[in-house]
Amino acid sequence: MMRSDGGAGGSGRQRGLVMRLWGGLLCVLWAVPTLAADPAPDSGQRFVDLIDHPAPEANWDRFFALEDHLAQAFGADCADGACSARPWFLLPMQLRCSVRVADATVAACVWVIAGSDLRVRAVGRIEPDVVVWRCPLPLPVSEGIPVEAFHAALDVDDPLSVRLPGTRSTVRQSLHACLAHPGLRS
Repeated sequence: MMRSDGGAGGSGRQRGLVMRLWGGLLCVLWAVPTLAADPAPDSGQRFVDLIDHPAPEANWDRFFALEDHLAQAFGADCADGACSARPWFLLPMQLRCSVRVADATVAACVWVIAGSDLRVRAVGRIEPDVVVWRCPLPLPVSEGIPVEAFHAALDVDDPLSVRLPGTRSTVRQSLHACLAHPGLRS
């Protein structure tokens, strides 16, 4: 491109756009070897994220729909008063489950719940009180739950009331027991 003064190049805005595009391309190129290095579930791994069962990201949509469904149930439970005795506003942050590759069973799940409370002091300062709980979902200790049975069990109107196969407590009871502990302050 010719500049109006006869020199080569473009406007500063065009150069900025080109530099951002090159920067983005370099980031992508840098990430490709990292992504390619991640082992696939069939490469001898003993456990994978439920998202990556039976292949990388194969269960992505289904898992995140389940996580959203559980979060909505948690919100409804709090709205019905289950969280009213707590000084914090509680919010489910993230759920992760591991799958034992050899037998396609969900072996463990942890649901991170965060609580926050902000207080405005007379001097104008705002003091945050943030607490995090790492709540395991109730699962049978030794055998796990087949992936399909896990999804099917929680695909109900009130997934918190579910007693997963081989467990003694419901998801709700497990969460209440977890949230009864102090949690980790940050």
